[in-house]
Amino acid sequence: MDLLGDLRYALRLLRKTPVFTLAAIGTLALGIGANTTIFSLVQTMLLRPLPYQSPDQVAMVWEERTAAGFPRSNPAPGNYQDWRAMNRSFTDMAATAFAFANITGDGAPEVVLGRRVTANFFSVLGIQPVMGRAFTAADDTNGARVVVISHALWQRRYGGDPGIVGRTITMSVERVGDVKHEVIGVAPPSFVHLNRDIDYWVPIQFPPEEAVTRGNHFLEVVARLKPDVTVEAADSDMRAIAKRLSEQYPQSNRDLGAVVVPIREQVLGNTRVQVIALMTAAAAIVLIACANLASLLLARASVRRGEYAVRLSLGASRGRLVRQVLVEALCLSIAGGALGLAIPLLTTTFVERIVPIGFQSLAVSIMDWRLLAFAAALSITTGVLFSLGPALQSAHASTAEVLQQHARGNAGGRSRAFRDGLVVLQVAATLVLLVAAGLMLRTLANLNAVDRGFDANNLLTMQVPLMPKYADPIARPPFYERVITGVRALPGVRGTAFGSVLPFQSAGFSRSFGVEGRQRAPGDQPDALVRVGTADYLQTLRLSLAEGRLLDARDGADAPLAVVVNETLTRQFMAGQSALGRQIRFNPADPAEPLFTIVGVVRDVLERGYQQDSKPTVYMTQAQGPRYFPTTNLIVRVDGDPLEYASAVQRVVREVDPDQPVRLIRPMTEVIALTVGDRRQQTTLLVMFGVLALVIASLGLYGLLAQTVSARGREIGIRMALGATWRSVMQMVMSRGILLTGAGVGIGAVLAWSLTRAMESLLYGVGASDPLTFALVAGLLAAVSAVACAIPAVRAARVDPMLVLRDQ
Repeated sequence: MDLLGDLRYALRLLRKTPVFTLAAIGTLALGIGANTTIFSLVQTMLLRPLPYQSPDQVAMVWEERTAAGFPRSNPAPGNYQDWRAMNRSFTDMAATAFAFANITGDGAPEVVLGRRVTANFFSVLGIQPVMGRAFTAADDTNGARVVVISHALWQRRYGGDPGIVGRTITMSVERVGDVKHEVIGVAPPSFVHLNRDIDYWVPIQFPPEEAVTRGNHFLEVVARLKPDVTVEAADSDMRAIAKRLSEQYPQSNRDLGAVVVPIREQVLGNTRVQVIALMTAAAAIVLIACANLASLLLARASVRRGEYAVRLSLGASRGRLVRQVLVEALCLSIAGGALGLAIPLLTTTFVERIVPIGFQSLAVSIMDWRLLAFAAALSITTGVLFSLGPALQSAHASTAEVLQQHARGNAGGRSRAFRDGLVVLQVAATLVLLVAAGLMLRTLANLNAVDRGFDANNLLTMQVPLMPKYADPIARPPFYERVITGVRALPGVRGTAFGSVLPFQSAGFSRSFGVEGRQRAPGDQPDALVRVGTADYLQTLRLSLAEGRLLDARDGADAPLAVVVNETLTRQFMAGQSALGRQIRFNPADPAEPLFTIVGVVRDVLERGYQQDSKPTVYMTQAQGPRYFPTTNLIVRVDGDPLEYASAVQRVVREVDPDQPVRLIRPMTEVIALTVGDRRQQTTLLVMFGVLALVIASLGLYGLLAQTVSARGREIGIRMALGATWRSVMQMVMSRGILLTGAGVGIGAVLAWSLTRAMESLLYGVGASDPLTFALVAGLLAAVSAVACAIPAVRAARVDPMLVLRDQ
């Protein structure tokens, strides 16, 4: 009953002080909401087990060609077959390859993403379909046209039809050609492997000649470790196998290794560092918020010292006073936690962009019991921990001492020191957050300022995954030409072309090459990125020409073989010489391979994005390029907003071929932005956290000085009556705030200098200890703190000493 009485009394008091109540609840809601949001990220990416059986035993196996710029490269089928037969570390090993499909019937045509997989794919991952069955060895060898579809596709397109298993659907799968597939199973709703947007799986069915090739690298290999084998042991085993293969097949496998990567590390990538940085920022926010709450409670306790004195004199126990303060704090923290739960709901779409595509969507996990438990625990913990100080302060002194302090209007030395420490803590944590946000802002600015080697503005891109009817390379040029002609006729179009791989789209698609007349060292097998496009591809991208000419309509199927190369290739292999007229040969070990003449050199293009160094690159026309390079990216140079032309361009493609799907319609600037999307989201969150911390810390500093002015009103009145000037009064008040700010900035700078080292892998063009960023942040914090100090200082300077002395 006493507890219920304390609760009713606490709620009554909080209603009587709405400003204090709203400030405390709002501060806590922001701190707890930020932490709850980041916890939803953490549980999705770090805590929740991946949707496989014994996920710690699942790993990816890659070819390793670090010397060529590919530390994790796609394996070739021949190498995969040998890995599977020769390894002693895995119970089994499966291979997959990315594929598009166009589904018709049961609604409008739909382009879906899928994978061609070996028959043991689901068994290696330990996955059983929720309906039907997985693939068998017979499905992979007898040419069966069967498919397992995702739970999402089953719900979205087929309305969850319970009779879907055994049903034949119309599916035109890339490289397969047949359009009739029997649905044999539906994957579990939680199943994700490397890409949560995958909607179907079909047998890979290697043709005999493809199964043994070692020159076509396009697979992704997943394996299950034996129970007693570690990742390190498996990695050593695979490296030894790769070494034997390089000796057995020197032409294709020289300097080709293998690397084993745990599946969680594979899907997390660099995101682990980003999440840890955000966790630290969110923890700093809740620390600042709780310190502010403790400061508010201390100020409130100071104001109520007279009340405590009366209650103590009337026989109330000190324990009862402590419990009363704790109950009030718990009411505030629980209300703040409940309000803070709205923040994850409001920010789900925004924060979800940080979740790697290899994990389930954040929306799947938001507001589950773990999140609710975390928010409740955080609310109660903050309420108890940060009210203990004020609670103990209220009951620490004797009755006489409390009455004396109330008469003097002084909060007490211990209370003052504690509040000073809280303000220093808030300033230090705020500086750390602002430095982290500043470094990320500098990173984004540096990325935007980089010369990408082409003009991304006013450029529309879309993928046109060619239907199986265009599997024969001879069938492609007429389709390309009709689409290009139709698009060029549209008003406002300045250029259009098809290309194989756009800049920022892929780090791969390379071929070994040699420069004619250049002596090769033993074991020297350089390779170059190969980019194939229709005649005006380079002109439409607006590559910067350094020497010679660009490829154009003169470089057709019947013309002399010509290529354009980038400056990195000429710098590495033709230093000090003109590249024009020199000849290169792909697969130089084969003298039957034709020679291509270099007709132009272009400035380096960031083909592989911002983070990877430029590689030698060769540009070829589609008419002269390798047949296995379908040019499926349509680019259109326009006047104005590229998306305004999207419908018209799609209409042209449909007029040329009504069955041909189009997907991923985006401006080129968006393609680039997506490569740094996680950094952009993280930067936005850090800036929001930094601004929030700055506001809370400045309010804390203001509240401290305002309470000081109120508590020292009699002293200030006496000083002014004895001749103190308004300047000296302002200086007295502001000096305390400036001293606290200086201490916080100093401590925060030391913390930031050590903590931001963990962010180095996220930065670009700026060091973790960048002095300019530290100086700008310290200046900003000092300026805001000065304003927070000046307001109570001005109020103190305007005190009328006669009124103050008359009221004492």
